[in-house]
Amino acid sequence: MDDKGLFGDREKAMEANYFRQQDERLLERLRQNAKLEEIAGALAEKLQIDNPELLERVKALGITVDTAPAFFLAPLVQVAWSDGSVSRKEHETVLRLAQQREIETGAPAFAQLEEWLRQRPSDKLFDTAVEVLKYGFAVLPPKEREERIKRIVDACHDVASASGNGLATLLALGNTVESSEEATLDAITARLRMHN
Repeated sequence: MDDKGLFGDREKAMEANYFRQQDERLLERLRQNAKLEEIAGALAEKLQIDNPELLERVKALGITVDTAPAFFLAPLVQVAWSDGSVSRKEHETVLRLAQQREIETGAPAFAQLEEWLRQRPSDKLFDTAVEVLKYGFAVLPPKEREERIKRIVDACHDVASASGNGLATLLALGNTVESSEEATLDAITARLRMHN
């Protein structure tokens, strides 16, 4: 074997090791239930190496390190907007869920969520957010990945249920989620579960 082949194999091994380390860092953050800021950092590093095009799309949407935790909650905002407006209860539910995920009231990510709840973001932002979540979850074993997806879907369902379906909510009858919210929720769920 010549020197080029030897060095080429060594470079490939080093590159493979680097990719594996990025996956392990993200996996560790996800498994530790780290703060969304820490997960965002690990995911950004992974995207920079594995999928720079997707990272550039995120940046083009104006997402920064400080607002990235809000980006992970964009599906909740999408559900809130699915009927064309955000009710007071949906607004409160999204912000409560953000606080439960350790996004503090004065943080840039919290302010970003408030802005998105006042002014509907583009579909491109929502689509890219789901793609990034799916990409991040891809490092998890299937069972853990499904648990993460379920947590997002459950949070989206909480938002959809917040404003309720008028009389059905009042009488505590069956499904209190409006059809437009249900359709959005189904679309998000399907995209998160779709295999690449």
